[in-house]
Amino acid sequence: MKKTLVLLSALLVLPMTAHAHSVLESSTPAEGEVVAEPIEQVVLDFSAGIEQGSGMTMTMDGTAVDFSEVAVMEDQLVGTPAEELEDGSYVVEYDVLSEDGHPIQGSLAFELQAGEEQAAQEEPAEEAAEPEADESETTEAAEATDTEQAAASDSEVASEEGGSSMTFIIAGLAIVLLVAAVVLMRRKR
Repeated sequence: MKKTLVLLSALLVLPMTAHAHSVLESSTPAEGEVVAEPIEQVVLDFSAGIEQGSGMTMTMDGTAVDFSEVAVMEDQLVGTPAEELEDGSYVVEYDVLSEDGHPIQGSLAFELQAGEEQAAQEEPAEEAAEPEADESETTEAAEATDTEQAAASDSEVASEEGGSSMTFIIAGLAIVLLVAAVVLMRRKR
């Protein structure tokens, strides 16, 4: 009887601990984003607290980029690049330890095009006013980026919903097992 109660207690606690795992909710810059302004920090936001010792690395076109500081702030991991970032394709890889001890690893990619934005601002106003096609191309690129961000957000929500559904399934199974154990115990008497 004691073994049954211990087993049932463990089954009831299991869904609660599974739900406590932290996941990456958002980032600045966002996954797939084309950034047109200089980046001063890379910020990763998680769904729950993360532990000290968590870290991140970044590469630009395959070359390592140094951070002057990587700090854990409750549920955020914030990296400050050591130098101003050049235009290019970046990949940030993170290795984080959730409050519950669960390791979280992943990566995200973004592109920096801040130099092009600065060059466009330096052009004479009359040259910038001439090509209307460039503005429509920029609008189309922005809409494409918004679509990519929405798709990435939808997939993150779907994965989070999948985790929540799994928690409810496990909790439901635990309740069914508890009821079955009570019925069996009554039959033995």
